[in-house]
Amino acid sequence: MLDDLSLSQRALADYISDLSEEAYCAGWMQNVEYALWQAVRGERSSFGRLIISGEQVRRLEDLSRECEGWIFFDDHNEESWLPTSQWEQRFDAWLATRAQRPLDD
Repeated sequence: MLDDLSLSQRALADYISDLSEEAYCAGWMQNVEYALWQAVRGERSSFGRLIISGEQVRRLEDLSRECEGWIFFDDHNEESWLPTSQWEQRFDAWLATRAQRPLDD
């Protein structure tokens, strides 16, 4: 939950939410955290209506570095933080499930 996040974690959660709003007019569109991580990795340049700029990628990188992790949405706990190494494992597992299906956007 947002209240459980540190200031640096909350800043990343808020920015992801802002980008989700730009993409879909939704506070946290399904898979936004994965799509934006793909952008950070240089594998994606858009999500919905959002064309992800280099400046936005740099901001995501900076915020992730500051909080030493990434934010994801969990149906039970809502916005949640994981350290980068655990997030990368979660991302890789998610990516493996998507190998046969495109990202929903």
